[in-house]
Amino acid sequence: MVTVKLFGTARVKFKDREVQLDVPTMKDVLNALAEKYNVPVKDFKQYVYFVNDVNISDLQKYKTQLKDGDIIMVISLGSGG
Repeated sequence: MVTVKLFGTARVKFKDREVQLDVPTMKDVLNALAEKYNVPVKDFKQYVYFVNDVNISDLQKYKTQLKDGDIIMVISLGSGG
């Protein structure tokens, strides 16, 4: 199980702070989120993703393998802290 934390416009749009998913890759995260919120997968491609504080572009992007306990952050461009 991984924890997906939503920030910025993702949090506002989908009205969740975090969700738990049982998925093996980042691609599966996007598919699961799209299904959960009943939106096209492309709606989730506008965000920046971090796995355990590492941008997925520095990993294997959407092919990044996930393990139990990983924390995924979904951050909208232009979100502040």
